[in-house]
Amino acid sequence: MEIDMVPDGPRHIPPYTSTNKSSLGDLLQGFLKYYSSTFRWDSQVISVREAVALPKNKSGEWRNKYICVEEPFERNNVARAVHEQMKFNDITSKFVASCQILAQNKDLNSLLPIRAIIKKESARD
Repeated sequence: MEIDMVPDGPRHIPPYTSTNKSSLGDLLQGFLKYYSSTFRWDSQVISVREAVALPKNKSGEWRNKYICVEEPFERNNVARAVHEQMKFNDITSKFVASCQILAQNKDLNSLLPIRAIIKKESARD
């Protein structure tokens, strides 16, 4: 579908209020923990559409793919580029390492040294 063919949305969208009281840091920690230790990469598909892990079926779309993320509209695998064991191992090891670092340090800068990057960029000016 062409973007200019998408109909206008509603004129009034009610505000969304979440009952989730977790901090952004807690949510990131939970995300990293889930994908480093709970999610079964060999038998599950990440579904944004359903907001759950779905079982991999035997279709060609999901077979022999290390990371499977269901595209919510077309329902195909948007992560199909990850088809090499070495790349998959690198990605999943980053989940594990990041989860451990964040759990130990409780500081986002230990994962993403934003302050150091900003300081370095400011020094260039």
